[in-house]
Parts: sequence; C-alpha cells; structure tokens
Amino acid sequence: MTLHLTRQGATLRLRQGRLLLEEEGGEVGSFPARQVRRVAVWGNVRLSTPALVFLLRQGAQVFFLSLEGFLHGVAGAFPDPHPGHLRAQFGAEALPLARAFVVGKLRSGLALLERYSLPEAEEVAQALARAGEAERLASLRGAEGEGSRAYFRGLGRLLAAQGFSGRTRRPPRDPVNAALSYGYALLLGRALVAVRLAGLHPEVGFLHAEGRRSPALALDLMEEFRVPAVDQVVLSAFRRGHLTPDHAGAREGGVYLNEEGRRRLIELVEARLLEEVAHPLGFRKPLGELIELQAQRLKAALLGRERYTPFYLWR
Repeated sequence: MTLHLTRQGATLRLRQGRLLLEEEGGEVGSFPARQVRRVAVWGNVRLSTPALVFLLRQGAQVFFLSLEGFLHGVAGAFPDPHPGHLRAQFGAEALPLARAFVVGKLRSGLALLERYSLPEAEEVAQALARAGEAERLASLRGAEGEGSRAYFRGLGRLLAAQGFSGRTRRPPRDPVNAALSYGYALLLGRALVAVRLAGLHPEVGFLHAEGRRSPALALDLMEEFRVPAVDQVVLSAFRRGHLTPDHAGAREGGVYLNEEGRRRLIELVEARLLEEVAHPLGFRKPLGELIELQAQRLKAALLGRERYTPFYLWR
C-alpha cells in the first residue's frame, strides 16, 4: 500500500498497529500500518517520530515532495553498498550505458507517436538512429535532445486544446506541463529507491551530469520510464477528461496542479505502476516492479554478469 498525504497541516501518527491521519485534532484517515510500503509526504504534512521509526523499521520508504512537484528526498533503511559494486560503478565506461538509457526513452516515444500516426515520429526515428551510432556522450546527448523536442511537438498536436505546445519546466507554463512535472517527481522517487535498493550510488550516473545532491543515476534510470509511466497517463487523462485545465492554476510565476488535480494524477500514476507490461526480453511484470528490476539488471551489467537491455514500449 502506498499512502499519499496531501492534506496540508495534517499529522500521521502510529497508534495500536494503525497509522492515523489527524487534522485539527480529528481523525481523517486510518490505515493498517504493516500493509504500508510507501508514504509520500506532499508539502506541509507531519509524521510523528513513532510513525516514522515504524515505517523505517519495516522497510517502507518515505518520499518528501513539495506542492510544486519537486522531490526533496527519500528516507528509508537502505542497505550499505558493497565496496566491490561501487568500484565497478565508478570505473564503468559511461557511453554504452548512457546510450541504452537514451535508446529506451526514444523507442518508447517513437512507439507512442506511431500509435497516433504523428509526423514527428520520423524525426524521433532519425534521432534514435543517431543515438545508436553516437561515439561520444556529447553526440548522444544532442540526439536525445533533438528526439525529445520532436516527441513533445508531437504530443502538442494531441494536447493543443489544453494549451500544450511543448515541454516547459521550472516553472511549468500550462496544466499539461504541471501534470508532467508532478508525475516525473513521483517517478524519480521510485527510481531513486530502486537504485538504492540495488546497492548503487545514486549520484554517480552515466548520462546525466554528476553534481552534489543530484541523483544522476536515478535520473538516468527514469529516462526509460518517462513515457510509459507518466506521459501515457497524462495524455490519456487530459484526452478523456479525467484532468482538465480547471485542475491547475497560476501561482508564483508558473502553473501548478491544485489539490484535486494532484489527487487525480496520483491515483492514475499509481494505478499505472501496478499494470503488467511486456519487457523487450519477453517477460511481463508490473511497471513499478520493472523499475526495481532494471536497477538490479544495471548492477549486474556493471559487474559484467550480463548485457544491459533498456526497457521500452514495444507491444
């Protein structure tokens, strides 16, 4: 069970084997504590020390996010990385793994555009070919950027009625971009947990630039899952009316989801992560589990045990 705590000013407490959400002295939610595996804390929500300690002791993860859709960090009782695994990660050649992340992302984007017969699919296909042949990180990143811009232009055709014409962030400029930013924050949290559970260093990546307190490896891994875990959800939600421009509003120089918009998007993304999808290697698993599996496969590749195959939409 994953809890998303969005009621501002509320407090999560532990009492007699249950996690109780209280607001102004009254109970507004009650959950069986041992069934909770993840807690996402959005904005000004408090956790009592007993509740936090209980969650950490049973191996649950606690995500801390802003109401603007920024992931502050994740708390969890993660295993210490094995020194040999860290040495393998630090010494690995960046280009082959970086290429795999980009290829996975662009293949999924191409599959989505082809599903709607959008002309931008040809540009993404060309960027994908360049990425597969890139011999330098700079060239690979250039191909990824070109493919991403063409991909979002294609989505703009499908979401023009919602004011979307391309990706904008920090801050998002329209309701679709607001939803994408919130979804990516959720996805980054899951990727960060997957990397830590695999015993890898989250700040030592291959595609994204390294920086203190920047989870480069988690950002690398989440590239494969942006389209299937977030973009598809946001596209479907706006086209079907589950999300509308009324679920977002302008503030602080940008456009952000309101409380109802956050609630709807969270429900849709969590449901998507429970859906079984096909991996290119031929097996099926829930999408959320595949994120952790890919982190484990990445570790195996770093240790020379197998070749890394990225996840992407293929059927």
